[in-house]
Amino acid sequence: MHPLYAAATEVVGRLGAARREVVHLSAELAQAEYGLRLAQARVERGLIKKVGGERALAPTVEDRTRIFTLALDADQDYREQCQRRDGLKASLEEAKVEVASLRDKLSVMVASMRATEGDL
Repeated sequence: MHPLYAAATEVVGRLGAARREVVHLSAELAQAEYGLRLAQARVERGLIKKVGGERALAPTVEDRTRIFTLALDADQDYREQCQRRDGLKASLEEAKVEVASLRDKLSVMVASMRATEGDL
């Protein structure tokens, strides 16, 4: 058995775990983005109901967009949902980097094993 076999097997296990983490974080991010859309709809619908309609809120789409943006920024739940989503995005990117790093490490190990095959 090649001396790198045990280390390569360990990297394969870590790579599998890292890939599962990417899947888990992707699903969690999708849920967070849905929650964010719901929070946005809730805030916007609340404002529209409060004033009696979109046109009563503001005369133009641009004006309504500005009002909604300010209302969303003022809503604690919406801000928390944004922070959760942003944290998950960062964690997902870190997990993807870990997968790539482990894949690279495994490729180097396999190449080293192949290069020394004849020496054993």
